[in-house]
Amino acid sequence: MKDLLADVGEGEPAAERDVLREMGKTLEYQGYTIQSVPQHLADGEKWQLRIVVSVDNHQGVKAREFSADVMYATEQEADIHGIAFGQRLIDGKVEGQSVMDMKTVDRRATPRLRVQFRTTFSSSTKKEGMGVMLDLSSGGCRVESPVAVEPGLLLELRIYAPDIEWPLMIDAANVQWVSGQTFGLAFFRIGRWSNSVWGR
Repeated sequence: MKDLLADVGEGEPAAERDVLREMGKTLEYQGYTIQSVPQHLADGEKWQLRIVVSVDNHQGVKAREFSADVMYATEQEADIHGIAFGQRLIDGKVEGQSVMDMKTVDRRATPRLRVQFRTTFSSSTKKEGMGVMLDLSSGGCRVESPVAVEPGLLLELRIYAPDIEWPLMIDAANVQWVSGQTFGLAFFRIGRWSNSVWGR
C-alpha cells in the first residue's frame, strides 16, 4: 500500500489518483479497520497524523481515535504514515498505546446453541414484541426483533421451542447490549417449568 501510493505521480489520471487516495485512507488489518483522518492545522500548511481504529465483534462496532504529534506537508503523506502507525499500534509496537482491550473475548461459562426459535417478550413498561432467538444457553440468549429495546431493560420472555408443548418461560432477562435489530439478554430468573427442562 505504501509503495503503491508513493508511486502515484502527477502524470496519473485524476480518477486513478482519487481511487488510490481512498484506498490509502482505509485498511483492513488483523481483524481491525484503520481509517486515516488527518487534521489540517489552521496555522499553516501542515497535516497532523490522526487515525480511527475500529473492530466489529459480537457486541457491535467499537471505534477509538489515535493521533501523533508528527506533522506532514501533505494529506497524502499523513495518510500513508497514519496507516503504518495504525498497523504498528495493532501489532503492539507503539509504547503506551494499545487496542487489545477493544476485542472482547466471548467468556460465556455455559455452551451456547445456535437456534431459531420464535420468541415473544414484554416489559413492565408495557413494551411488547416478537422476534427470533438466534442462540440460547442456560445463562442468556441473542434475539433479533424489529421492536427497539434499550440496554438495561428487564424483559419477561416466552420461548417457543419445537417439540415442546408449552413455551419456556424466562421471568426476568436483562438487555445487555443492542446492535441494530439484535440484542443480547442475560437470564436472571427462569420460570419453574423451564428450570426442570434445563435440569436445575
